[in-house]
Amino acid sequence: MAWSRKLRAFALFSAVVLTAAGYFVSSGLEPVWWLVWVAPLPLLLVAPVVRGWEALGAAWIARSAAMLVFWQYWRGIMLPLWLSVAMVALAGACFALAVMAYRSFAVKGYAWLAALAFPVVSVAEEYLLSLWQGTFGNTGYTQLKNLPVLQLAAISGLWGIGFAVTLFGAVVAAVVHAAPRQRARLGIAFAAFYVCVFSFGELRLHKTPDALHSVVVGLVESHAGADMFPRDARSMMDLLQRYAGQAQVLADRGAQIVVLPEMTGLVVDPGMTNGLLKDQLLSPAADGVFEEAARRAHVQILLGVEHATERGSFNEGRLYSAAGTIETVYRKHHLVPVLEGRTSPGDGISVLSQPAGEIGIEICRDMDYPELARRYGHRQVGLILAPAWDQGVDALWHGHMSLMRAVEDGFTLVRDAKVGFLTASDDRGRILAEESAVGGNALHTMLVSVPVRHDATVYQAWGDWFAWVDLAGVMVLGWVGLREWGIGNRE
Repeated sequence: MAWSRKLRAFALFSAVVLTAAGYFVSSGLEPVWWLVWVAPLPLLLVAPVVRGWEALGAAWIARSAAMLVFWQYWRGIMLPLWLSVAMVALAGACFALAVMAYRSFAVKGYAWLAALAFPVVSVAEEYLLSLWQGTFGNTGYTQLKNLPVLQLAAISGLWGIGFAVTLFGAVVAAVVHAAPRQRARLGIAFAAFYVCVFSFGELRLHKTPDALHSVVVGLVESHAGADMFPRDARSMMDLLQRYAGQAQVLADRGAQIVVLPEMTGLVVDPGMTNGLLKDQLLSPAADGVFEEAARRAHVQILLGVEHATERGSFNEGRLYSAAGTIETVYRKHHLVPVLEGRTSPGDGISVLSQPAGEIGIEICRDMDYPELARRYGHRQVGLILAPAWDQGVDALWHGHMSLMRAVEDGFTLVRDAKVGFLTASDDRGRILAEESAVGGNALHTMLVSVPVRHDATVYQAWGDWFAWVDLAGVMVLGWVGLREWGIGNRE
């Protein structure tokens, strides 16, 4: 039945509003995990019964509008205006292409291919975008509170989670548009798929092996006001001495490792004190404070600093041994655009063989990228220590993104974020302990005993295999679409 012009306009407008609202609420910094499952449904229902250009434009407008949920955040972290606009427009274009892939098969009567086309194209697009800008904003992260579905990360990474989420709305729409005799088979097949997904997730959550070893970790955070990033040597030394004192307090309470936030402040090498760096703390002086603190308390201390050298400036994590020496220095790989424009990236990893097991170090945005965590997984690491610096408004969202890496590669995670949260989680993505360090001038501390256990996963072994399957799926769907373009509807 042909739709009147007014009815088509009303349907498109309603679909745009509902889909945009659904993605706006489910894809922001505090996502409602279940809503993203149905957010694309209004547009997928309307797309096959309106003109192609109408469906394309409506999809672009809806998803672009929803991306404005991140606008204030992007401006707050000083993302260039052109890049913010580009990300909004690009998200809209990617969603529009996925909707059109669904529509192209639905109008031909290929309900099964229509149901698969939307998630396959969506995941392939997200993977390609991750090669440019990382995985921030990926659909998979919306499911961090949906623990059964989160377990898919151990098999397919966040790509399989994104597929499961985007498939749901496409299946419902395909069932509506399918010929009567196709509907039951389509519904039963995909219902069985989701039964398998949730059953696997529940089984993995309830069959977590016991860890043979554990360590007690203390976390400290005091970056408010003038402590955010001390501007002179005296202020920097005062902050470091307060941190060193808390290391002793936490050690007296049983801490074996003390973790401090990312970029506690700037330290410079001797000979680098001319010009703009003349009032900055010397690197050996900072080391002296924590070498002595670690030795006296007989505890390991992980300190995050910006380190200015003749070869450039680096965002470092320095681990001081209980014997009072620098055990290892890790340099951050993935730097924040603009905010870390003067900093050079590192290229190595730090793995420490401890009596409790293998322990690794990453810093903040490094955990937005799966490949680095996989390198630690290959080294059988059972615990990652992660100094970080969040922005307050993104404390939960960005702080919890790291949980995905722990599930993907089978390790425990301890993360200490400036203007964020002190968090410990296990290899199933469960929060073991968490304290807010946002707001106020108080000194925030947390003490937690965490398991040190590596759990081998399929994702660790095979990497982004599921994303590559989706890329292959896009090519197959494109070939089928071109081959069958002239064929009429099939029952």
